[in-house]
Amino acid sequence: MKSFRSDNVKYIYSAPHTFYYDKGKGDVKSMLHYAGDDLSHMLIADTMNHTKHCRYIVNPPGVDATIHQHVAVGEGEVNFDALFEALREMDFANRTYKVGGESIISAALFGYPEKMKYQAVETRELIERELLNL
Repeated sequence: MKSFRSDNVKYIYSAPHTFYYDKGKGDVKSMLHYAGDDLSHMLIADTMNHTKHCRYIVNPPGVDATIHQHVAVGEGEVNFDALFEALREMDFANRTYKVGGESIISAALFGYPEKMKYQAVETRELIERELLNL
């Protein structure tokens, strides 16, 4: 479902779910453009394409969810060049919404707590470079 045509309900795109959204194609740019003006929130993390032959991905202990990762950008197979290009084309960083205010983009990393100190910072800096020209 793309939209409820409501100011109160918008769309969140989770980059590490990319290959679930389109059955392994990973065409992030067309999915973001399809979401269009309803896209209000982005989660940034990388993941492997679970649909590739002989690809086995295991959840961390205690996680009872569909198997996937939320690893640092560059550790997986999401096309972040296309993702950030689409967000720039959509002027995502400058959007505001009648309900909820500004668009939101956030790091959504998990799986390597020992790397979080620097990977979270690197992800924030990547977002700032790609979307805010900082």
